[in-house]
Amino acid sequence: ITKGIEQGIEQGIEQGIEQGIEQGIEQGIELGIGQGLRVQIQKKLNKGKSISQIADECEESEEVIWKIIRENDWNA
Repeated sequence: ITKGIEQGIEQGIEQGIEQGIEQGIEQGIELGIGQGLRVQIQKKLNKGKSISQIADECEESEEVIWKIIRENDWNA
């Protein structure tokens, strides 16, 4: 019985680690994509492009672009 409990605990720990790694990778990818979009938006704002141009070029809605601008306290 004790051996079975130990095996169950080990399996649970292994599964937890695997899930944690997978979630970490997914979050890292999402953060990287978001950071890339922020950089693109900032560069395009600095070039004087309009929100509609930026949204079109980034293939995002104007609402998403405005949200990112507000979150970063940028002037548009």
